[in-house]
Amino acid sequence: MVHNRYATTAINEVSPGAPLLFQDGLLQAIEKTAELGFEAIEIHVVDPVTFPVQLVAKACAEHQLSVAAIATGRAFTKRHRCITSPDLTNREAAMEELFSYIDIAANLDSKDGVIIGWVKGNRTEETDGFDDLLAAQFRRLADYAASKEQKLLIEVINRYETNTFNTCAELVSFLDRFEIPNTYIHLDTFHMNIDEANPAAAIRLAGDRLGYIHFADSNRHAPGGGHFDFAPVLKALTEVGYQGSFSLECFPIPDGETAAVNGKTFLTSIDEY
Repeated sequence: MVHNRYATTAINEVSPGAPLLFQDGLLQAIEKTAELGFEAIEIHVVDPVTFPVQLVAKACAEHQLSVAAIATGRAFTKRHRCITSPDLTNREAAMEELFSYIDIAANLDSKDGVIIGWVKGNRTEETDGFDDLLAAQFRRLADYAASKEQKLLIEVINRYETNTFNTCAELVSFLDRFEIPNTYIHLDTFHMNIDEANPAAAIRLAGDRLGYIHFADSNRHAPGGGHFDFAPVLKALTEVGYQGSFSLECFPIPDGETAAVNGKTFLTSIDEY
């Protein structure tokens, strides 16, 4: 049976409203994650230029903790970078920044890869050739990631946050059409609860192209805090042979430590699969 690492999520700044468990410094998050019995941590990098790679690598080694994935969301939310921007300067700045995120992932020996979410941009009625541009940008990133022994993880996000890849089927169709190497599907139970008619079927559709998964309940609390049915999802993950991390990207309610423990305990208690 496949052993999946459980991972917490962390960022090096206070981010009110963000579904990240630890928001009071990465070194503290690494220490706490290890104390709680997790094997990995997903790191949301605020600024790749100032990111303390050596300190983080040292702390992870000391606590025998792996880095599950590097998340790139702050490139979009803080600096408004977008790899499909009509502004060529912005577009190229976004790519250069993502190359830096990939470098960080390689230096920290990320086990699952680099997450590409909002930074991929949105389709508009005026967007001509959006898919061709997006595919070309993915290809550049995927090739660079491969050179660093990292994977590109494209996140499927619900329709209230983006209009690009709201379902697994949409991303599968895109990947089939453009045949981009080293590019994998990243699913999230919170987003699937909104846009997937059958989350377990979405996982089976992704199959061996499923590279990463986030766990959160229907209300984005820790698993067990809402009404999402996790048993079929866990069963499907076993069926497709998913070997990546189980990352808890959920609200730190009532606090990060409690949410982490409750989420992991709930998921490991499900034995139907």
